[in-house]
Amino acid sequence: MDKINHNDIMDKIFTTLQEPPEEVSVNVIIKGVAAKKFHLVQTILKASYPELEDEEIDKFIIRSGVEREMSRLSNIFQDE
Repeated sequence: MDKINHNDIMDKIFTTLQEPPEEVSVNVIIKGVAAKKFHLVQTILKASYPELEDEEIDKFIIRSGVEREMSRLSNIFQDE
């Protein structure tokens, strides 16, 4: 596998971010261990926050994952 040029990645990111979407539709099927982990987290959050709708809980789980990945990617780029 070729080494990824970080400047090319940054150029693509900045170009794409000039017009970010207002909304992103996510429709995925999670299988195996990931499905079990998702279900566990979902069950715990439903029990902890019964006032929240299922969709709100799912959005929270997805947003949490996005935030974690943003933090991880930020650390990678800071280290280089």
